Amino acid sequence: MRGRKPKLDNVIPMRGDGASTEEARRHTVDQLIRRLQPRDLTKDQRAEWRRVGRLLADPTVDRLKPRFVDVIAEYCRAVVRLRTLRDAMPRINMEIYRVEAGRNGTQVKTHPYVAQINESWRQWRSLVAMLGLSPADERNMLPGQGDLFDEADEYFR
Repeated sequence: MRGRKPKLDNVIPMRGDGASTEEARRHTVDQLIRRLQPRDLTKDQRAEWRRVGRLLADPTVDRLKPRFVDVIAEYCRAVVRLRTLRDAMPRINMEIYRVEAGRNGTQVKTHPYVAQINESWRQWRSLVAMLGLSPADERNMLPGQGDLFDEADEYFR
């Protein structure tokens, strides 16, 4: 063999079977989720943190970073609030109700739970877009999106 002998720190060890690699990946993801989890989350919010953390910490997505912790925590709070409001909504059909309002006659009003659910849903949707958790938002976050007119610019050169 000619040339310089390889140094041991340059040698990349062979990978084992896929199971151990997948297990190591899962262990790394779980460690990251535990390390970045905020301390002030409730039990339900912690469960949501673990669920969405697994999605965001996956190496192909790679969005569970220290700078995103506040946004992800707010996402968890919004999801739990939305579920709680939906569970608390009266089971009977009370999305609207009628009120006799004197000279104005009968008025149809929406239930206050509906307004709260709608506002929580808007907050949730905004956070989903920020984190790229829907297919359209994820597609917009892919690298190499570039400008809309890149191909047209090349045409005129």
